[in-house]
Amino acid sequence: MARKFRGTETVKVDGKGRMSIPARLRRVFDAGDASFPNNNTGRTQLVAVYGPDWWNWIELYTIEAIEEIDEQIDKLTRGSQERRWLELLMNGQSTDLEIDREGRLVLPLKLREKLGFAEGVETIFESRGDYIQVYNPDSRPKDVEALEAFADQHGPQFDPRAFLDGSSPDSAGEG
Repeated sequence: MARKFRGTETVKVDGKGRMSIPARLRRVFDAGDASFPNNNTGRTQLVAVYGPDWWNWIELYTIEAIEEIDEQIDKLTRGSQERRWLELLMNGQSTDLEIDREGRLVLPLKLREKLGFAEGVETIFESRGDYIQVYNPDSRPKDVEALEAFADQHGPQFDPRAFLDGSSPDSAGEG
């Protein structure tokens, strides 16, 4: 089983568009790149999914996680809308990146511009299990707003761990 990302970090963008990846997050990226221990570059590979124009975040996936997603996409019916949509998102709206020997990630200029990551901006690296969501704290991700609305439907006393037992939220007890 793959290691999961945990926690939230603030990471500053430098003048060259580099961001230092916190060591504990970097270890998960390293573990998720099977070629890392054997390559002589000292660079960990990863994939950034930047999504459609309305996305105001990017998602950073380990190679292992993106390969699992690719396998799931390959199981969908070729030519189906679902497969085409996921191929566009996960393949067409993504780019390969690497973490350099100093533990820094360089985002392409078009991604920095899309997200408002100018020099000196502090970004948020928020763990999502098998990927990290990266965004500008001045512009909360639209998907988080949708999740908050979903959570509001269940009330402040609802314990989301109730979803883990497979019961519906309506029948789950309050925490």
